[in-house]
Amino acid sequence: MDNQQVFIILGMHRSGTSALAGTLLEAGVYLGRVLDQSIKRNPKGLQEPPAVLYMQEDLLKANGGSWNAPPQTVEWGPLHTAVRDLFIESRQGVERWGFKDPRTLLTLQGWMEVLPSAQPLGIFRHPMAVARSLESRNSIAIKDGLNLWLEYNSRLLSWQEKLGFPVVECASDNALMKAKLKVLLNALELDADKNLEFFDAGLQTVQQAETDELPSDVQQVWDGLLARAL
Repeated sequence: MDNQQVFIILGMHRSGTSALAGTLLEAGVYLGRVLDQSIKRNPKGLQEPPAVLYMQEDLLKANGGSWNAPPQTVEWGPLHTAVRDLFIESRQGVERWGFKDPRTLLTLQGWMEVLPSAQPLGIFRHPMAVARSLESRNSIAIKDGLNLWLEYNSRLLSWQEKLGFPVVECASDNALMKAKLKVLLNALELDADKNLEFFDAGLQTVQQAETDELPSDVQQVWDGLLARAL
């Protein structure tokens, strides 16, 4: 694995992780078999490897939680580590590969233990936009959506402070977001000269709501991520 580039995309649900994965794909990063356009709630596909998604949801369940009720700690069991290791082994010989699943923010320690040279990268979106999107898609109350945003993005901020990887804010303007993605690709030493077409702000079900007042703890994490964003 030392001669490979491995990218681990980190970000909460409804925060642009699919668009970021699709952009890496455009830049030449291998994603393998993923949930694609057949997923109705995302016309361009979730870009998540099914094996990782289902394994990680079961891992969260085994620790007393789920994607929308994150457990405070995650202990990997033999079955979960076996699926993880087989997934990594299936990428043997691939020069540059990556994966995304929002649940990885809750399970990252188990990946970094076996992929210590991996390059994490993060994306985050305005808390109220995420909360409203979750309300629309999953009937999650705004207050609960904001708490869920905090659970995930506190971890993103903590990992970024520890490892120093690049993070980018998910914008609602195509030109602005594509400019941000080119900066990110340059930071990752990937091909930033591609005509990036995967990101499409028109697919966002809820636009950002910068004027909404946020709970103080959510505001603090939001400010922290903005201060570290490219």
